[in-house]
Amino acid sequence: MLRAVFLTLALAAPAQTPAEHVTLELRVFAKAQEVTGDTRITVYKAGERGTPLAQATPQTGRLEIPVDPGIYDVQAIREHDGRVVGIRWAERLVVMNYPDEAGHHLEVVNLDTGFGALQVRTKDAQGVPDVALFAAGERSKEIAPRLTGDDYALFVAPAGNYDLRARKGEREAWHAGLDVPLDRTRLLVVR
Repeated sequence: MLRAVFLTLALAAPAQTPAEHVTLELRVFAKAQEVTGDTRITVYKAGERGTPLAQATPQTGRLEIPVDPGIYDVQAIREHDGRVVGIRWAERLVVMNYPDEAGHHLEVVNLDTGFGALQVRTKDAQGVPDVALFAAGERSKEIAPRLTGDDYALFVAPAGNYDLRARKGEREAWHAGLDVPLDRTRLLVVR
């Protein structure tokens, strides 16, 4: 009887739909300087480094590829004057179809240790938000330049705590004590 109930439930359950692709965008930095255009980027499924899923060379620049939700490893090799000047692995990057990302996931790889990234998007994902980053508790001088993407602002800074000012028209809001994680990219959605 119990087997019949489980069989009936299994047959009545809706079929699983395949996971939707997520656009994975990769940007590479040396401290706070973007070097994506000087870097060879290779993407692998986590733990499977035999066959790459995608590659970008310094000639192709920015890398955006559709991937299945999952966990990935990325190798970044920076070259200058025909010599390798930096190699970095970013391992176990979790790429999922998060609602706040609207199908577009950004990961920043920094060739130097001690850095992280803060991506800021608006709730409606309409344009680049007007935001500025300050040292925690020190709101008089911006600590890092605002970089941009198609619909986001990006700060690359030493890992640590910061305060963020967000403006929209006449309104201004502060987000205090934000953690910029070491060797990771954090997403913050502002109104």
